[in-house]
Amino acid sequence: MNLIDQARFFIVYPVDLEDLGLVELKEKFVQHFSADSLTLVKIIPGGIEIECPLHIGLSLNSVLRTPTRILLRLGEFKCRDAPKLFQKISKFNWSPWLIGQTPEIESATSNSRLFDSRKIEKAIQDGVIQYYRHKPVKKKYLGHFEKADKKVLPTIYFRAVDDVCTISLDTTGERLHLRGEKILTGLAPIRESLAALLLIELKTHLAPKDYTLIDPMCGSGTFLLEALNANAVTVEREFSFLHTPVVLDNFTAMQKIHSSGLRAFKNLIGFEINSEVVSMANRNCKDTDIKIEQADLFDGKPNKIENSVVVINPPYGIRVGEKGEINLAYYLKIIENVKNKFEPEILGIIIPADNKIKSIPNFTIHSIRPFKNGGIEVLFYVLKNIRL
Repeated sequence: MNLIDQARFFIVYPVDLEDLGLVELKEKFVQHFSADSLTLVKIIPGGIEIECPLHIGLSLNSVLRTPTRILLRLGEFKCRDAPKLFQKISKFNWSPWLIGQTPEIESATSNSRLFDSRKIEKAIQDGVIQYYRHKPVKKKYLGHFEKADKKVLPTIYFRAVDDVCTISLDTTGERLHLRGEKILTGLAPIRESLAALLLIELKTHLAPKDYTLIDPMCGSGTFLLEALNANAVTVEREFSFLHTPVVLDNFTAMQKIHSSGLRAFKNLIGFEINSEVVSMANRNCKDTDIKIEQADLFDGKPNKIENSVVVINPPYGIRVGEKGEINLAYYLKIIENVKNKFEPEILGIIIPADNKIKSIPNFTIHSIRPFKNGGIEVLFYVLKNIRL
């Protein structure tokens, strides 16, 4: 296989947020790969399956900011037992994908006679070793294997549903929300990829004009940094696909991709009550035009900013050990204070799912997005200010 061949990829997203990931995928594809073809195969809970040239699918790791990881589909077959799985794996052509390692295995099964993860892992790893016996790995790849950080070598993902098995190669390595920069984090931060997805949801409710994004409980600044870098290309980390023979042989043919200066928000402002967290956020936002100030959302001082949009991820009682104090009344108070202080056109707020809001004075509910944040079921409300 070469880099221009069509390949199938599965892009992993948080469940219930796949459509927002598709918005970014289409935008970035037009921005960076407009001369090439993208085929949407299907959208299922937890991801999007696409077809595109191999080098483009691999490059999406550095271009997209919303997925969890990107898997390259290698093959699909029916199989009911471990010996047959061993045979299938030992006859598969691994030469474009492995450099001599015994790969790590991630397995998941449903309604399949192949269900024992230990047997699945052993059958696949033994099958790969058997393949190496019949077709030894070239010395140049073994040399690369000896030097490589073993933690970033590709993992094989195995999935069996109704005895139909799918073999995929992880092209990512560490989850994609890890951009490679050293980011200081405070208490209960939101994952960067989730913040990027929720910002896309916010953008769908905005008219085309210059907005200021405000985060009044900004913590370490994740929302603001993701808004700033929405069209940045990730260059400061390794991806697993860089350690495959097909890329090692054709690395110079990989398309060079450059960040775009386009941004959805003209100004980015954060507020935080804790002085230590303000200092941390300012270090994270160093050398950017993001403004971080110490302020209390509940101080009663108005700070109206024209064409403003507020996004906020307040504390959850489940996380911080104050469940008796943090309840629906608390979140409604936050919304009231945001309204009085900033008078935003749009407010996006994350609230635990057991604190559902039916109506809010002075706001209409535009959308509600359920998802999990750190394993906690939450809702992202997008509210429109009806008094502006």
